[in-house]
Amino acid sequence: MSTVDYSKYTLDELFDVRANIDKEAHPENYKALLTELDNRKEEVEALTEKRQEEFIFSIENRLKILGWLQLATSLGFAIVCIYSAFGTQTIVNVMVDSVLAIFNGLAGYRLLMCKRYGFELSYINQIFQLVTINTGSFFFSYSGLCSFIVGIGNGVFVKFSVFSPGFGVFVGENLGQFSVGIDLVAIFFLIVLNSCSELGLLSKTDNKINSTPGRSEVD
Repeated sequence: MSTVDYSKYTLDELFDVRANIDKEAHPENYKALLTELDNRKEEVEALTEKRQEEFIFSIENRLKILGWLQLATSLGFAIVCIYSAFGTQTIVNVMVDSVLAIFNGLAGYRLLMCKRYGFELSYINQIFQLVTINTGSFFFSYSGLCSFIVGIGNGVFVKFSVFSPGFGVFVGENLGQFSVGIDLVAIFFLIVLNSCSELGLLSKTDNKINSTPGRSEVD
């Protein structure tokens, strides 16, 4: 006979017990637990539905935030591109800024609209922004709308910028002393993307694409 009165437990407490109970050591308690859950079947279903709605709401909000941030970065590079076109920058600079504006716009749009490759493009985008390095003969830096870089050069340095997207690659001599930095903003976005993936966002995106009437496999 069960020694526990599960009728006084909340659903969360019942779920916790079900996840941790030793069925072999306490078979009567386990049987009583299942009976109590069955008695509260409607309540369990209502709570499950509520949490599923919260789960979907959380996913959609993360999508919107990440999508709009990349679209804003795209606009930033577009503005830089216009200034470069009418300034003293070379045609190469204008082309690079144009490509980055299109790339950020595409990544942001596809992520925002739950379209295929939105995650992949966003991952690639943030990975490229992750490291800024200068070896003295090679320099690489790529930042989006906002960056917070912590690194090592002539000591530890911290660099913060906002509303100033930029990209630079240089190869040559005497480019300065060695330094390497990590963009904490890029790390944050990568963590958010990864958490969305773990929550099931990728599978939900594929289901949304595949379930849309008249939609081809490759959008």
